Amino acid sequence: MKLVYHSQRSIPRLAWCAVLRKGSPEVHVYHGTSVEVQEAFFVEGAWDGDFTRGLFDQSSFFLGTGGKLLRGADQRGVVFATPSHTLERLWSISSEDCLFVSNSLPFILSMSRSSLDITYLYYERDLNSILKGINSYVRTLPLLGKRELRVHYYCNVFVDSTLALTEFAKPRIEPFRDYEHYLDAMISTLRRLVKNAQAPQRKVRYGLCSTISRGYDAPACAAIARELGCDLAVSFNHPEKYIQDCGVDIASRLGYAKVVTKSAVEYLQNESLIEAEFMASGELGTLIVFSAFEREFRDNIVFMGIRGDRVWGKNERHPNHELRFENQVFSSTSATENRLRVGYIMLPMALFGATQWPSIHRISNSPEMAPFSIGGDYDRPIPRRILESRGVERSMFAQRKTGAGFNFRWDNLRRIQRRMSPASFASFMRFLKDHKHEGQRTFRQWAEFLWDARTQYVAYAFSKVGIPYKAKTVTADAYPNPGAASYLFHWGVHEMMKRYSDVELGDITSDLCEGEVR
Repeated sequence: MKLVYHSQRSIPRLAWCAVLRKGSPEVHVYHGTSVEVQEAFFVEGAWDGDFTRGLFDQSSFFLGTGGKLLRGADQRGVVFATPSHTLERLWSISSEDCLFVSNSLPFILSMSRSSLDITYLYYERDLNSILKGINSYVRTLPLLGKRELRVHYYCNVFVDSTLALTEFAKPRIEPFRDYEHYLDAMISTLRRLVKNAQAPQRKVRYGLCSTISRGYDAPACAAIARELGCDLAVSFNHPEKYIQDCGVDIASRLGYAKVVTKSAVEYLQNESLIEAEFMASGELGTLIVFSAFEREFRDNIVFMGIRGDRVWGKNERHPNHELRFENQVFSSTSATENRLRVGYIMLPMALFGATQWPSIHRISNSPEMAPFSIGGDYDRPIPRRILESRGVERSMFAQRKTGAGFNFRWDNLRRIQRRMSPASFASFMRFLKDHKHEGQRTFRQWAEFLWDARTQYVAYAFSKVGIPYKAKTVTADAYPNPGAASYLFHWGVHEMMKRYSDVELGDITSDLCEGEVR
């Protein structure tokens, strides 16, 4: 097999779509300008090894996605690699004569001339099912015309000359013995990863940036990033809920020379439909607030504290090897299209080695960590030790639980309007007007949704009159909102597919995907 590259200036910088045709030795890869391309591999991301060898599929902590040729005596074909976490994924679509693989859902739909089924209500629930773990998520989704979209998380995907597709597990990670073993493994791995990301053979050499707040997770990430040479931190300072959570003083204590603060609702001023980017993954917008820092994230590895609440939580009741996050409904997978356009590498530090979460949990509850445990529900000894041992006083962080971001899942049309820019809402309303008749919802669907979400709405109502109320936890199996919010994913994908409509196919003919679907 041979990799044939088609660089595309009109599409997001880190997006790619590989097209394999039965009987052809050529793998055509259509890609943005910042995807690294070599004779035997292509990649958008970094890993803890020598860049020139391209062994990202064998890495214990691979960030981003890529593909490479396998030319061994026992295996010949192409392997595509997902990241070593579950915040992003690969997609594939097969026809009789073609296979498409991509790191972007809108891209693969556009290239394969496929369409979502607007009458299918369950895309959001299916795509958030990764919260049930890497062994139990929904792996195929329906498309129009009896086609299927396959979803690939935390694995390597091997494709042979017949276009048969096989998933293989990522390399096994050994359990962590104690705090020092865990931290040493993390820091040494990240040092190698940073060296890879800054290799002279790359066309883009990535710098470092860290998010920071006054909680546990982002400050711990910033502390480790600082040791690796990071000198840029970002934090929210508006609106009101973020004022007390701004991490400027902690960044100063850690030695950061540059700290950028912005409003978490800056996206409301955009006219480029940024909201659509954060809908197009099927998870409705949780990370949209971070679009404020596009300029700071560009061409950087960005340290983020996502999932630290679970992996580092001392009182977590369900540590497991499958990255199963029970009693949650938001998968935090919404940033992909924004990341591919802006051009940065996401580093969720708490997910390093997270398939050994049980050993991390044992460390959190070990006697050696007792001096860094404060009791109560909000207790994470590992990030506390990271920070306190680096000079951050106990009173400076984790005094109360806040968190950044929000999700459109519970919203009616009026609330969607309040939480969208005027340009984006106008675009969404045009889409809704054109397509709502195609996806009429039933009384039963409304009843099931409202029953699942009842405590969320009660808690919201009580909060408006100042009465504390703890809502019942909603899980990934919760019934989707059948109202206006159920069209947000379709709208986001519809708008993002426009970005990929001008791809120059080169020698690939227009009847590329004419065959019947498998």
